[in-house]
Amino acid sequence: MFKNREFKIFLKKTIFPLLTLANKLIPKDDKVILLYTANNGVSFCNLTMRKYLLDHDYDKKYKIYCGIENMIYAEDIPRVTFVSGIKALLVFLKSAHVFYTVGQIPVKPSPKQCVIQMQHGNADIKRMANSTNIGNGDEFFFTYMISPSDFYIKIHAKAYLCSESNIVVAGDPMCDELLTAPRDSYDFSRFKKVLFWVPTYRQSEYLGYDDSHIETLVPLFHEEDYEELNNILERYNIHLIVKLHPVQTAPEGTRRHFSHLSVFSHQEFVESEYDMYTLMAQSDGLIGDYSSASMQYLLTDRPLAFVVPDLEDYGKTRGFIFERPEDYMAGHIIKTKKEFYNFIDDFANDKDLYKEKRHRVCDLIYKYHDANSCERIVKLSGLNLD
Repeated sequence: MFKNREFKIFLKKTIFPLLTLANKLIPKDDKVILLYTANNGVSFCNLTMRKYLLDHDYDKKYKIYCGIENMIYAEDIPRVTFVSGIKALLVFLKSAHVFYTVGQIPVKPSPKQCVIQMQHGNADIKRMANSTNIGNGDEFFFTYMISPSDFYIKIHAKAYLCSESNIVVAGDPMCDELLTAPRDSYDFSRFKKVLFWVPTYRQSEYLGYDDSHIETLVPLFHEEDYEELNNILERYNIHLIVKLHPVQTAPEGTRRHFSHLSVFSHQEFVESEYDMYTLMAQSDGLIGDYSSASMQYLLTDRPLAFVVPDLEDYGKTRGFIFERPEDYMAGHIIKTKKEFYNFIDDFANDKDLYKEKRHRVCDLIYKYHDANSCERIVKLSGLNLD
């Protein structure tokens, strides 16, 4: 809703406490659902949750609102209503059922509301909320936060300064998408393998801060390195698709698309009609770093790599949940170009060196290996079709 960190903290301490008092007094409508996403349009867990609700005809009993940052992100979907700004706040004040992903409205829930924070992927390596070195003040504005396993209950409670009873193990809605998406949605038949790279953002003009001093758009590679990388990928007939984070600053005017290498900004990715989790489901391997996408991909039991040349730097700026984050990176840990090319060789030749570690970390991180997270979360919210 607001980008400036100091301004957000000021509003949380002054204006929004008054709205919290009002929220306790305003009656709630049990037939109203709000799916609220603070940045851009409906995305991440709310995109999956909206699909679940509509697929199961919850709109026939409930009025479903999608709260977004700006109406320019509204979609032409007949069974939901889009709201932003003050209208989104007013819908929140009357909603009995609220779902958050990517931010939240900083108003404490009423006892008559069930407000569920799903984050944008709830298994992280990097620190979140008040555990980071760049916290945005109080972020405990939910009835329940969803965690992937008991392992994360204490971690999330500490990060959001809430009770462990506010943390509920129910899975991850986006894992539902990952586990159910078909593996033949896109035609990659001319390639031997498809490798998907989802680096988290390091610099963001949108959010107004940096998490690392890496200045290249893609870690390890400058723009002038792309052609060499493409040549190596062509030798193995591997298609490497890089999708930049939605808030990553992506300068224009640089060639980023080759025969075997494509570096997409978020907008380019959307315009190319790719879906992140459908592409993850179809890919033969994933390259990640500190984001939840790498953890989610564990459930596919396919090769992983972690490109983390800024591991120490990132630890000093954003910070990590774990004392030794490498212990939870179940794949090649890459800090140099040579290590990157070694991974490409192993990947091309089916050398799956980290299968055992992948299984061990996956079982620790995820209690559920199914695609029923949305069902569990909807039940927790008190929604029913009786």
